[in-house]
Amino acid sequence: MEPFSVPPIMFPLVVNVCVLVITLLYGCREDMRERAVPVVMWYPAIAIGIPMLIWFWHSVITSGDLPFMMPLIPLIIFFVIAFYLFTRFNLMGMADTKALILITMLVPCFPFVPLAGYPLYGIPPYVFLPMSVLINAVICNLLLPIFFFFKNILQANRAPLPYLFLGYPVRGESIADEFGIVMEHFEEKDGHLIRSFIPVRLAIKDMIAGGKRVYTKSLKEHPNLYRRELELYKKAGTVWISYGVPFLIPITVGFVSAILLGDALIIFASFITG
Repeated sequence: MEPFSVPPIMFPLVVNVCVLVITLLYGCREDMRERAVPVVMWYPAIAIGIPMLIWFWHSVITSGDLPFMMPLIPLIIFFVIAFYLFTRFNLMGMADTKALILITMLVPCFPFVPLAGYPLYGIPPYVFLPMSVLINAVICNLLLPIFFFFKNILQANRAPLPYLFLGYPVRGESIADEFGIVMEHFEEKDGHLIRSFIPVRLAIKDMIAGGKRVYTKSLKEHPNLYRRELELYKKAGTVWISYGVPFLIPITVGFVSAILLGDALIIFASFITG
């Protein structure tokens, strides 16, 4: 089959893809602006997705293709349970879990051949899509430090090397509107502002122990508790914070890239082998 050619049986999944892309893009916007995704955002995708899913499975059964789909059913169940457990053990946010579960349920396989072709696992055209979405999302998340490094270099932001990968400077007076964790320590002595970067090891250790890291979300929600910090940040002019990209964004990138391009590992392997 040619890339992007849609078999008639896959039309319901194409509808679900369109609905999910719109839903995920809106969710990314809300997650970046409000640090939360409204529950009602998922309702239209569910309302449209379930009838399309019923149509899809009915077409699979009536066409006699159910035996080809059977190997994917345990994968669907496994992934849904796994994503739920990720949230249960605080490894993933609720919005991220909902997004991945909806993708797994509403678009269980590729609706058409992506540009790079089907991944190696599964039986075409019933090739398990959520696996590629998760792989692409994780790879996207791993590439973010490189993106911020070049962003800092291009903007001539100065900091010790590790921090160029981990964060970026923001305006102190509007830090509460940003999304991340403060990477600098400030104190005022004899009218002079003294600033220093928090050591990476200490920051990680403190985060694991649930310690004293200052989250920009806390600055926005509890400005009275952080009045002194906010005054120091304003005096500093700029403050370095760690990048806080919600995982919903890599999930959305992973979903769109998997649908259009295919599995990132397959693309990388093809590039290496020529």
